[in-house]
This record gives sequence, structure tokens and C-alpha cells, in this order.
Amino acid sequence: MESIIKKTILIIRLRLLGDILFTIPAVQLYKTNYPESEIYYLAEARFQEAAEIIPGINEVITVPDRMGIKEIIRFRKKIKKLGIQTVIDFHSGPRSALLTLLSGAKNRIGYRTPNRNWAYNRLVPRKSENLNSHSVENQARLLTPLGIDTQEIPVYPEIEISAKHVSNKITKIVELNKKIAIHIGAKKRYRDWGIENFSSLIKLLSQDNYNIFLIGKGEEEEKRGKYLRDLYNIHDFTGKLSIKEILFMIAHSDVYFGADSGPLHLASLTNTPIVALYGPNIPEISGPYRKENVTIIQLDLDCIPCPQKSCKYDEVKCMTNIEVSEVYQAIKKF
Repeated sequence: MESIIKKTILIIRLRLLGDILFTIPAVQLYKTNYPESEIYYLAEARFQEAAEIIPGINEVITVPDRMGIKEIIRFRKKIKKLGIQTVIDFHSGPRSALLTLLSGAKNRIGYRTPNRNWAYNRLVPRKSENLNSHSVENQARLLTPLGIDTQEIPVYPEIEISAKHVSNKITKIVELNKKIAIHIGAKKRYRDWGIENFSSLIKLLSQDNYNIFLIGKGEEEEKRGKYLRDLYNIHDFTGKLSIKEILFMIAHSDVYFGADSGPLHLASLTNTPIVALYGPNIPEISGPYRKENVTIIQLDLDCIPCPQKSCKYDEVKCMTNIEVSEVYQAIKKF
């Protein structure tokens, strides 16, 4: 099997930004063991840029969010042309499992699940003996069928984004002093701190003459960005930046602040100090994959962790009850 592995391998990781970034240490570990191997990475088209920042990837192959027969045939032809014989499904969702099977690869690795084992011929338990092991470690364990020791997972490599990949406006604005990058939203309401809290925090920071950069890509974040920009005359970049530009801006800021979401994990790729809010999730599992200069603020509630399908309170207290003053002091510390 080793000769096959060294030739080509396909990694499948669909969906969200943070999950894609969590595969970086596994890619580095694989490349260390098989430095001559060609690594191809399959992601959805909207996350192509995220996959492209992963060091060691030969090519990012994209698929649309919804695939018909034509897209499946095109995918199968691409895999056959590349001569890929080993596929690792880091997602193990219904669609990624189907793509793994349809790849026709001889070696198909995925998590052992109640209803998708049919896609793989090499199975790895989804959970380790340590139930609170980080998602990075859980994904890296998918390398064990390839004879790779996953006891020592590498840290994130240094990822530098050149100024040539960002607009002149970004390169000029990062020359300012006292810069704070703030992600003002979350994809789920269970991870959202709330516009009132963000507004109160930004008011305090503005009074201290910090240069505040608002980031975020969703419709709600853009709406909040406009509101806060008009209210406090700050720098609103919501909906305007590519992933590389967001990473560049965070890397050149003095502090990053945000809730549990994709941009937080982009910040983890930099040396910029992080202040992160966690509500229903466990930071040990899905927190920033670095230890230095990271402050995580989370309330001690008996309902944590939570499946995030409903809340027994009228509002999501694990997030909205985090005090603005505590966040403000954590940011000031850095």
C-alpha cells in the first residue's frame, strides 16, 4: 500500500471554514511521512480559497453544493485521470461518503458510523478514548490506516499572506496603531453574542481610541457592520474581504475578538492574541488550535455542552449573558 500512498491521495472535507482549517495539521503530518506524495483536496466551491491556503496541497478540486449526474461524472473522470488510489473522507457526511465511494479509489478511509460504513473499506472510530479530544486530533486519527503515528500532532505551520494578495486599502489601514479585528456575528444564533453586546463593547473601545476593523461575510453581519459603522465611525469590512484578506488583516492586528466561528480559526493561524467567546460548545474540542495568547470566555452553566437545536431559556444565556466588561478587560490585557 505504501507505493500507492506515495503517488497520489485525495482528502475530502466539505463545508465549513473552521472544519477545513482543522485538517491542516493532518495534512502536515501526512506530508512529513510521505514527502513525495501528491495531495489533492476536495472542497465545495465556496470554500476553495480556504483549502488553497493549506500548505502542501497540489491542487484543490471543487464541487458545487448540489451535484447532479454531470457533476458526478466529471468528478469521477477527474479522480481517474489523476490516478488516485487512496481517499480519506475527513467529513463522513452523507454526500462526502457518496463521493468517496464514487471515486472508485482502492483504499477508502472514513469514520465508523451507524449508517455510512458502506462507503469505506478502512474504518476509524469517530471518537477517541478521550471524549474531549480536539477536532484536529480526531481528524488526524484518520491517518492511522496509512501506518502514520498520530500521537504527536503538529501545530499549525506559519502561513503568511503576501501583500500582493490583498487590496491597497488593506495594506494601508493595517499601518494604523491599536488595531482590533472584530467578527461581529456567528452562523448560528446559539453562538451569537448579540448586537447590543457588540455595540456596548465597541463604544468602550472607541472611547479608548482603538482602530476597530469589523469583519464578517453573512447578510446579518453586513447589516450589523453598517449599523455600527454609522454609529461609531469605525472601519466596516463586512462582506468586502476575501479569506486571504481577512487572514492578512488579523495577522496585522493587535487583538482578534469573536465568537466560536470560522474567522476565529483563521485567527488561530496567526500570532495575533485572541479573545474568544464560547457558549454551547466545548473549547477543548472545537476551540482555537493553539495555546499561546488565547483567552476563552465561557459561562459555567449546567446546560453546556448543548446540541444547539433548542434552548430551555427565552434567550441563549450561555452567550448573551457574557458580560461586556469582562470581554473589554480581556482585550485590554493584550
